[in-house]
Amino acid sequence: MSDSLENSISDSHRGGWVQRALSWSTINKARARIAGSVEQAPSHVDDIEIHSISRQLLAWWMEARGDRVMPGPEDVSPRALVELLPYIRLLQWEGEEELIFRIFGSALVEAAGFDLTGYNSIAPEGMPGRADDIARLKLLHSEPCGAVFHREMTRADGSVYICEFMNLPISAGPDGKTRVIGSVIPREEISEASLKIELTMPLTLRRAAFIDIGQGLSEKAKAMCV
Repeated sequence: MSDSLENSISDSHRGGWVQRALSWSTINKARARIAGSVEQAPSHVDDIEIHSISRQLLAWWMEARGDRVMPGPEDVSPRALVELLPYIRLLQWEGEEELIFRIFGSALVEAAGFDLTGYNSIAPEGMPGRADDIARLKLLHSEPCGAVFHREMTRADGSVYICEFMNLPISAGPDGKTRVIGSVIPREEISEASLKIELTMPLTLRRAAFIDIGQGLSEKAKAMCV
């Protein structure tokens, strides 16, 4: 991944753009800048009709990888992803139980109230579902596939809504570390004023479905669908 992508994410923290990025109309209009059509990416994963942001990211990923199993870090392009950047997270495996946020999009920062860059995305020990979460995320590279997770997010007032997490594998760079690129988006329209969330653990998993990226879905992946 080039430094220019990190700089593009950082620049997108400017207030006016962040506020526009939280608008549902802006979210629904965001597009990956790709040579082909979004139609190359499936509209459904299992029985889930994925959000347009998820599908746009998947279409970019499919085009970026070419004839390889997955794209590499050098293929993560700020030019192609500029409209999706506010909703993107890029994570890097640093250890068996350390999947570290390297990029956390500006809209995600605004909704969460702080920047998770540099933090471990894996829940602390003792949290329900932690081992299964790690196992599912490791399947992205070991049994090459993508994954869509639906998780409960809690607002400051205690009410709950569902967010869609798209997760796609990126191969290791010269540092030997594999990455995961993904997006986070609410499953239903939410006003900007209601998008403040409380990141309380665990983030209850409602659905987990894996994406066949041309290798077929392994029995391990099928067994870990929810």
